[in-house]
Amino acid sequence: MEQNLSTFQKYYEYSKERFPILPAMLYSGAIYYVAYCFGNLFLSKQKASIIQSLLGFIVIFLSMFALRIFDEHKDYDRDIVAHPDRLLSKGVITLSDLRKLLYGILCLEFLITIYLGFTQFVILIIILIWSLLMLVEFFAKEFLNNNMTLYLISHQLIVPIILLFGFSQRFDISNFKISEIISFIIFSLGVVGCTVTYEIARKTWSKDREHKDADSYTKVWGIPKTIMVNQIIALLSAIIFIYFYLANNLNTTYFVIILSVYFLFLASEIIFLLNPDSKKSKIVEVAGALYVIILLLNSSFAFGLK
Repeated sequence: MEQNLSTFQKYYEYSKERFPILPAMLYSGAIYYVAYCFGNLFLSKQKASIIQSLLGFIVIFLSMFALRIFDEHKDYDRDIVAHPDRLLSKGVITLSDLRKLLYGILCLEFLITIYLGFTQFVILIIILIWSLLMLVEFFAKEFLNNNMTLYLISHQLIVPIILLFGFSQRFDISNFKISEIISFIIFSLGVVGCTVTYEIARKTWSKDREHKDADSYTKVWGIPKTIMVNQIIALLSAIIFIYFYLANNLNTTYFVIILSVYFLFLASEIIFLLNPDSKKSKIVEVAGALYVIILLLNSSFAFGLK
């Protein structure tokens, strides 16, 4: 029956399985708007525009969707073995189908960024170039696949480029001063720390979830080291955002929220460490996602209301 789905149904079922629209909108929106609102902390900010911010958000959402499609091509040979039950592995939807969707996504992105302006168009080109480098695994596939830490870092470096897209809609980056560049770099490290935290959390698995054809951080590093690394990164991210809260005399409510969600995430990982079963592994993934999204949205409100 699945083989007889219409083109629209195929894309719909695929998105449900591999790119759920609402969670993806929440995640990409949190990353985009924290950068867009961060520009509010600078004196030489440009006027906020609801329409332009919505268009910017759509571009970043579509960029995330494009990244998913690139990943499907990059990992296809491995995924048909590791995940035979997926729609792509079963042939319900094909790589050719996904390429057609990708071309439509790219055309829409280019049209929107032409409207938004030259700066956003150029940054989108850079995002696409980095996405293509990720697709070919920086021409060092075997090396990166054997060095999971470097693989993680290389693929997370696209995040600062995405942040620059949103930030440049509020701040004229041609007027960047050294102090402002440093602030943006620190801010980017905080956001990258968030995205890395979620990436590690979603691949923090119990032994019954591990299998030889898929990689997890717990498989490579072991459970204690994975949790220790992720907690250090999550804490550093929280500290960076707290620094910006303090530097801008923001309401203490924002501090309480960020610390509360951090300790909830810490508690989930401690519980998993003490009894690492599949149920608690999934709780870690959910807690990691909530930590990242709440931290970023909390900061978006904090910076936006400054």
